[in-house]
Amino acid sequence: MYLITSAFSGTLGLIFLALWAILSFYTLVNVLRTHSINEGAKILWIVVIIVVPILGALFYLFWRKVKTL
Repeated sequence: MYLITSAFSGTLGLIFLALWAILSFYTLVNVLRTHSINEGAKILWIVVIIVVPILGALFYLFWRKVKTL
């Protein structure tokens, strides 16, 4: 267990933190710039992305791709 916690507190943790921040920022900007989503849905997506950051962002990106197909 110590090995896992020490790995996430070092360089690997910084990499995951940077990836999480970039993914969250990208999806939040994408939600705000999308004109095909109404205001209520935008607020819901923003809340989902903030409350469940990684899964919410990935779900939004997947939903957006499926919707454009």
